[in-house]
Amino acid sequence: MLCIALGILPSASSGQIPRLRLRVVTTGLTRPTDIAVINDTTLLIAQTDGKIQLIRRGVIQSTPFLDLSSQINDPTWEGIFGMTLHPDFAQNGYLYVHYCRKTDGASVFARFTRSIANPAYAELSSEAIILVVPYQGGHRSGRIGFGPDGYLYITTGDSCPGGRGMIGDPDKLAQNPQLPYGKLFRIDVNQGMPYVIPPTNPFADPADGIPDELYALGLRNPWRWSFDRETGDFWLADVGQDGWEELNITLAGTPAPQNYGWPCFEGTHPYHVDCSEQQTYHMPLLDYAGYNGGNSASITGGFVYRGTRYADLWGWYVYADYVRGTYWTLKRNTDGSFQQIVQTLPINTTPVSFGESPDGELFVVSLLNGTVYQLSTESIASIQSGRWHNPQTWNCLCLPSANDSVTISTNHEVVIDQPTQAKSVRLLGNLQFLNPQSQLIVSQ
Repeated sequence: MLCIALGILPSASSGQIPRLRLRVVTTGLTRPTDIAVINDTTLLIAQTDGKIQLIRRGVIQSTPFLDLSSQINDPTWEGIFGMTLHPDFAQNGYLYVHYCRKTDGASVFARFTRSIANPAYAELSSEAIILVVPYQGGHRSGRIGFGPDGYLYITTGDSCPGGRGMIGDPDKLAQNPQLPYGKLFRIDVNQGMPYVIPPTNPFADPADGIPDELYALGLRNPWRWSFDRETGDFWLADVGQDGWEELNITLAGTPAPQNYGWPCFEGTHPYHVDCSEQQTYHMPLLDYAGYNGGNSASITGGFVYRGTRYADLWGWYVYADYVRGTYWTLKRNTDGSFQQIVQTLPINTTPVSFGESPDGELFVVSLLNGTVYQLSTESIASIQSGRWHNPQTWNCLCLPSANDSVTISTNHEVVIDQPTQAKSVRLLGNLQFLNPQSQLIVSQ
């Protein structure tokens, strides 16, 4: 119901496009890096300090679900990089974790098991190491996850520091199929211990001199990626050097292996001068200018929304930039073209990772403010009586803008004391206008 009351003036209507909103789930986390969604009300959040926190209905459990703090290399930057639940987690309690090992700085990919006696915790002693990748510092990627084929996918970084003005991956480690850096691995953890090689892996022949786990190569720092649960398409965001951030899509059924180009290409742009080999490179769907373009950047890959709560968001890929705090929604058409929308959000976050619930709802984690949000396109609603221009009045902990649909909830009174704009207003409670200048302009 749209209410036009004293002091509310109409203006021109706006187009109907998905407009993201961030609803706070919980705050108070310590440098969270990744999220695994058990269900819409129960989350696991990994932190750089080596702890995995269990959150139920927005409340952080007092004791961590899993505490690896004694095993990680550095609680600020080299703790837990990624984690994922086994598709049958409800039955087997398997949690897979990628962490940086204290003894040698290697990336360890390990399985932990939820306690049978107390399902609110995982047993530290249950650790079963799946894979170890040695690193001497530098990019190590982070994401691990299961594909629609039931196999576990693991990405690695190029193991190079990549400081400003440095030559990225000068030895072309990401292009060397015999080395584990800058790669995508695919393994079957449902058979054997620690795993077996899927027979359809492109280098499954043990006599070819190439690791049987290899599925794709040519990656720099593929921090976050995902599969579209509807189509099986593979979306991968690769953090750039100084020039270009890139977003890749590999359609379901595309033959492996794919070569994503680094360091011969950064995005769609030639990078390494010594790349004379005859190769076919997988070019990204898009790239955008990074540090050399005048702005720092670090792309964070997301998910295609396949939930049921927000019909206007269905089929849109949501991703972000960790440094800039920018969010985008993107819809790819069958002919390869796409529509992309820069989302305007009143909250400034550092989006380090996205998560997807079993029913397709999306979440995002902010590293620096220790907050988990749920993505929506619902209207901003009051959660208490108060001033319109007080973020504590609203469920987004933000200030509504001219693009926002706003609900004044039942029994709430919201006070307006200056010119204000909104896309629409649903008035279940009351609005109070303190002076002649306190007009509210709505666009529909």
